[in-house]
Amino acid sequence: MEKEEKNVVLLTMDSTGKITERKISEEEMGGIFFNDGDCRWDQVHLELPEPVWEKVYEGNRLVYEGFTVCHKAFGAGRSFYENGVVLMEGIFGIKGFLSGKIYYPNGFVRFDGCFRINHAYGMNYPEYGSWYGEDGKLLYHGKFSVSRSSLGWPTVRVPEGFGRIPDCKMNGHLFTGQDAQKYMKKGGRRR
Repeated sequence: MEKEEKNVVLLTMDSTGKITERKISEEEMGGIFFNDGDCRWDQVHLELPEPVWEKVYEGNRLVYEGFTVCHKAFGAGRSFYENGVVLMEGIFGIKGFLSGKIYYPNGFVRFDGCFRINHAYGMNYPEYGSWYGEDGKLLYHGKFSVSRSSLGWPTVRVPEGFGRIPDCKMNGHLFTGQDAQKYMKKGGRRR
């Protein structure tokens, strides 16, 4: 049985803020996905199965509630600390958190902004937003600067003192690049 072609759309925004969409081939989309230097991945949209709202548990512990694709976080939702306090709340996608709020265990907002999809090893990282102290005081607002170790794990350099990038605490329940590849045409260009 031949695989059905999926609709793939590349969204772009010009300097005036006008958004245009252009259908692209799955081969072109594969080239974007597998090229670490191509920063357009977050502008490519796949035709995925319809997301469903569900609660995801590890044992008896609720780790995520929100929209999922194939029982993995994808869309609006929130993840939780082990004690049930909200950890992240916003939009989840490839490799985890994309935008929204991250909370301290005490319930105060730690970060509010957007993340960048990490094409290398490790999780997504903050790109732009506001960082708050555990007392709720604004510590930084603006563009974040990230570097990678020899393995490619992202580390926040600016603002200094931000600390490690929070883990979604959802091992095996995040939509990954491998999950996305299932929706791409076989034989896509790899680099």
